[in-house]
Amino acid sequence: MSTLEAVVLGSVQGLTEFIPISSSGHLVVVPSLLGWSKPSLAFDVMLHFASLLALLVYFSGDLVDLARGFVHRDREARRLLFLLAIATVPAGLAGILLGDLFEDQFEDARGAALQLLITAVILVGAEQALRYHQRRHAQAGTRLRGPHALRTPDALAIGVAQAAAIVPGISRSGATIGTGLAFGIERDVAARFSFLLAIPALFGAALFKLPDFVDSPVGLGAAAGGFLASLATSYGAIWGLIRYLKSKTLYPFAVYCAVAGPTFALLID
Repeated sequence: MSTLEAVVLGSVQGLTEFIPISSSGHLVVVPSLLGWSKPSLAFDVMLHFASLLALLVYFSGDLVDLARGFVHRDREARRLLFLLAIATVPAGLAGILLGDLFEDQFEDARGAALQLLITAVILVGAEQALRYHQRRHAQAGTRLRGPHALRTPDALAIGVAQAAAIVPGISRSGATIGTGLAFGIERDVAARFSFLLAIPALFGAALFKLPDFVDSPVGLGAAAGGFLASLATSYGAIWGLIRYLKSKTLYPFAVYCAVAGPTFALLID
């Protein structure tokens, strides 16, 4: 793998890991479109570690507050940690029990492209459900559900959505944020919970593939280029999406997935 390929794929990983258009799908589709060899599992692990580091840096203040709250028996901090733990379980079980099935899907670039259509449906459905909740709350003179209104069923449903998004082409952030919106949760609250939930998800995925990293080392130039590109674009995507969702919808991402999916499928040999 050349340094240029590594930088391009690192940028693809960083942007699409958090923008709701599916990083797994794009990492399968982009090399096929450009005629490049499929990235090694070692390279994939490294890119995921870079995205994880971006999350840890961006949410460092939140994580410190959660740790401090847990130590000092703060009820709200412990409740949020409990909800994150509940939401992590479905993806963990899916990865352990269905890992081989999911791995096979990463060999089908055309299938990954077409599954972007599923992401488009999820995003549109989430926006329509949120619109219903907004009308209902407006009539009642109340607000959408904030961070203190998150409950165990919400966390479990978001966790199931994250598990389904292991399939390439289905966006993890789109599925988790979309599920939150469908439950009437405020946009920025759903996004924050989704990103915090990505920390154990990315850590677990990278840890699961760590033996492959040891057995298949990456060249220094490609490693540095891919890691830094993924780190920078991951941080930028987190920063941008959180601000975007404060006042804007997921529809543009749905349109992209609806157009890009079939287009990619037609272009792949």
